[in-house]
Amino acid sequence: MIPQDLYTPKKNFFNIRSKLVVLFLFSSVTAPVFSQTVKILVKDQETKQVISQANLGITSITSSKKIFKLTNTKGLSSFLIPQKSILEITAVGYKPVIDTIYPNTNKTYFLETDVFNLEQVIITATRTKKPLKNSPTLTQIITGEQIRSRGIQSLQDVLTTDIPLISFNQAGFGTNINAQGLNANAILVLVDGERLAGETGSNIDYSRINTQDIERVEIIRGASSTLYGSQAMGAVINIITKKPQQAFSGSIAMQYTTPYDTNYPSLSKNNDNYSILKNLDKPNLNQDYMLGITQGKWRAKTNLTYKSADAYQLFDTDSVVKNYTAIDSIVYVPKKSQASHSNGYEDYSLTQAIDYTFNQKVKINSTFGYYQHQVYDYIFDNKHDRYKDFNYTLKTTYKASEKTQYLLSFRQDTYSKYNYLELLSDQDLKYRHQIQNPKVSGIFQLNDKQNLSVGMEYLSESLLSTFFVQDAISKKSMSTSVLFMQDDINFRDKWNLILGIRSEYHSSFGAHFTPKIALMYKNYPITLRTNFASGYRSPNLKELYMDWDLLGMFTIKGNEDLKPETSNYFAGSLEYSHPKINASISFYKNKFKNKIEGLWRDNQTIYQYYNTKSSDLTGVDLLIQYQPIRPFRLQAGYSFVMESPTEGIRISSGSPHNATLQLNYQYQTKKYKLKAALTGKYTGPKDFKVIDELSINDQIIEAAYPVHYDGYSIWRFSLNQQYKNFGDFSIGVNNLLDYHAPIVTFDTFTDPGRSFFMGVHLHLESFINI
Repeated sequence: MIPQDLYTPKKNFFNIRSKLVVLFLFSSVTAPVFSQTVKILVKDQETKQVISQANLGITSITSSKKIFKLTNTKGLSSFLIPQKSILEITAVGYKPVIDTIYPNTNKTYFLETDVFNLEQVIITATRTKKPLKNSPTLTQIITGEQIRSRGIQSLQDVLTTDIPLISFNQAGFGTNINAQGLNANAILVLVDGERLAGETGSNIDYSRINTQDIERVEIIRGASSTLYGSQAMGAVINIITKKPQQAFSGSIAMQYTTPYDTNYPSLSKNNDNYSILKNLDKPNLNQDYMLGITQGKWRAKTNLTYKSADAYQLFDTDSVVKNYTAIDSIVYVPKKSQASHSNGYEDYSLTQAIDYTFNQKVKINSTFGYYQHQVYDYIFDNKHDRYKDFNYTLKTTYKASEKTQYLLSFRQDTYSKYNYLELLSDQDLKYRHQIQNPKVSGIFQLNDKQNLSVGMEYLSESLLSTFFVQDAISKKSMSTSVLFMQDDINFRDKWNLILGIRSEYHSSFGAHFTPKIALMYKNYPITLRTNFASGYRSPNLKELYMDWDLLGMFTIKGNEDLKPETSNYFAGSLEYSHPKINASISFYKNKFKNKIEGLWRDNQTIYQYYNTKSSDLTGVDLLIQYQPIRPFRLQAGYSFVMESPTEGIRISSGSPHNATLQLNYQYQTKKYKLKAALTGKYTGPKDFKVIDELSINDQIIEAAYPVHYDGYSIWRFSLNQQYKNFGDFSIGVNNLLDYHAPIVTFDTFTDPGRSFFMGVHLHLESFINI
C-alpha cells in the first residue's frame, strides 16, 4: 500500500496560513468541531486501474463511532470526519489496508492482490466474520469472480473444479454429491446461511443455484453439527449471494453452449408429437438479468434467470464380464445396444431482495424467491415432471453497541413436485416439502480477544407425498428445537480456541448434545489446526415412513425403528504461507455409529433403511497454490479417503482418489484484462462388489461379482476478456479431450462429450452515468 496526495497545493503558503488562523479563531468561538471532507481514491497496485465497490470503514479514534462507505465506478469515495480516524479498506481479491487519516485529507491507496484469497472474510466456519487465514476450522472458498471468468454455469462444476474432496455422480433419482466419502445426507448446502427445501435422495435441486449471483462459496470440511445441526456431518457448503452497493447497478449475462445431442434434426411441426419432441432439443442457454438500486436507507436487487438444456443419449462401447468367484462361474453380458438417457430441462426463477436500514443500529433484510423447473424425458407418455418452489426470508439485525449484536430471522421454503399432463395442460401434485425455520442469535464481544455466540432456533419440517401410502397422498412431519453456544478465544497473539456446544430436542428422538473444539496456532509462515467435533443426524421423513412401489420392480421402505446416527470427527492440518506459495495438508478420521444405510432383502425386491453398527472413514487432503511468476498461478489438490465398513456395507459411492489441477494466466493493463484457465479433475479407479441373482439348477441364489472402473480425467479450458468495467466476454471448451465412459452406469462418468461455449456479461452501470 502506497498512499499519495491526490492534489498538490499551488497557492501562496503565507496567504493560506493567514486564512487558516482566522478560520481557527472563528471556529473556536462559534463551534467546538467542524467535520471536514476526506477524499479517497483506490487503485490496483500493479495495473493502476481504479477499484470500484471497495469497502471503506472509518472509525473515530476518540468516540469509536463507525461509518461505512464504498468507492464508486471511478474508484473514489468522499465523506466527512471531524477528527483523526482509522481507515480500513477491503475489496474482494485484494489484501486489506489500515491507515490513520485526518480531516481535509486527499489520498490514493494502491491495493495489493490477494493471490490465494487468504484475506477474504468468511462467516460460515464460526458464524462470525474472520479472514480465511484466521479460521481455526478447515475452510476453502471460491469467489464469484473465479466462477464467472471461467464461464461456469452449474454448482456441480463450481465445486468439482476447485475442490478435490467433492465429486458428483448420477444415481437412479438424479445427481448425487459426495464429500470426504460421505453422500448427500451428510452434506448441508445453504444459501446465505439458510436451508433449502426439496430433496431427491437428500440432494437439493442444484439447478436452483444461480451461479451469476454468487459472491463466494464457503466450504467447511468435516462435521459442523454444533453450529448447523442435522446433516452437517461431512461438510457445509454456504453460497453467499451478491449485494448491490452502488446507487445503480445492473447486469445482463448470457451464455450459449453447443448442443450435447440433436435428437430430432428434421422435426416437423406437422408431427403429432411435435410439442413433446421439440423439448428434447432445447438450446443450452443460460440468461440472467440483474437490477440493483441503493437509495438512502433502501437497497433492492432483482434477479430474473432462465436456463435450458437439451436431452442426450450415451452408448456403451464395451461389454460386462461377471466373475462369481464364490460359485466358480463367469457370465459374459453382451454390449448393451440400448442408450442411456440424460433428461433435458428448462428453468425460470425470480428473486427479489429488499433491505432497509433504519439507523446505525437496526437493519431489515428480506428475500423472496420463485422457481420453476421442468424435466423433459424420452418417455412419450404425455406427461413430464414439473417442480416449483416459493420461499421467503426475513431478517432483522440489531446492533445494541459496538460489542453486542443480535440477529432475528424467519425462513419458509415450500418445494413442490408435479406430474404435468401435457395434453390437458394440467398438473397433479405428488410431493410438497416445507420447512419453517425461525432463529434468534447474539454475538457478544466480551473483550478484545473473546467473542461469545449464543443462539436458538426451531426447525419445522413437513412432507406431503405419495411415498408413504400406496396410490394416496399423505403427510408426515417432524420438528427440532435448538440451543447453541460458541466461545471464540484468542490468546498470546498466536493461539485461537473455539469451544462449542449444541443441544437439540427432536420431536421423535428426544434430546441430544453435540460438542466441538477447534484450536489454531499461527507463527508465520506456519499455521497448525486441530479439530474435534461430534456429528449428529436424525432420520429424515422418507427414511422413517417411506413405502413406495416403483412400477412393480421393487419397493423402497422406511423403518420407524431407526435411531439417529452419530459421529466423532477428528482432524489436523499444517499450512505453509509465503507470498509465492500456499500449501496445506490435512488428515481426518470420521467414526460413525448407527449409520443409516439402505439394504436389499427378500431377493432384492425390497430396499429398506437400517442402522449399521459402526464404520470409519479416514482420509488426507492436500492443496497447493503457487505463483512462480506474476501472470501465472498454479493450483493442485488431492483427496484420498479409505473406508472401513462393517457388515459389508459400502458407505461411499465415490472414488477413494480424487485430484484437481488448475493453470491460470492473467494479463492486465489499465483498461484491459485477459484471463485464461486450464482446469482438470481426475477421478481415480473404483472397486466394489455387486450382489446379483442367478438361476442354477432351477434354484435362485445370490452371488457377488467384483466390479472395477478405471480412473479418468476431465479437462476444461476457458478464455475471458474484460474491457474497463463495461463487462466481459468468455469462450471455452468443456470436456476438452471428449472423454466417454466405456460402460455407462451410476458409478461412471455420465456427462456429455466435448462442447463449446461462449458468453457475455455486461455491467449496465458502466454504460449509464448516475
